[in-house]
Amino acid sequence: MKNVLLVSFIIFLISYLGFALTQSVVLIAGFFVFYGLFQGIFRTAGKAMASGFVPDRLRASGIGWHNTTVGVLQLIASLVAGQLWDRVGHVAVFYYGAVFAVVGAFALWLLIHEIQDHRAHRAA
Repeated sequence: MKNVLLVSFIIFLISYLGFALTQSVVLIAGFFVFYGLFQGIFRTAGKAMASGFVPDRLRASGIGWHNTTVGVLQLIASLVAGQLWDRVGHVAVFYYGAVFAVVGAFALWLLIHEIQDHRAHRAA
């Protein structure tokens, strides 16, 4: 699951660098599709990974806390992005996102170890 999330961060990075560096409407449309791929992977893999960090009886709580954390951080990121857009320009928003894609991927790679699925071991 960790590798799937790392791939989603790479897709996010490519999308945001693409948004920052191109003015082609066709390429921007393609990057929106790519960004949608990131959203699909990140949301599903993130929830699956969050549920793996907690015991079975707390699975729903783990997913809830994951959603809360992601939502609060997205709110903060949106506030910062709005300020960057107004004060610096739209390109700064996408570079800001790209930098945090690298930070997020590095933190995931460094801090999170692969989760062993204890449910699968018990079933065998």
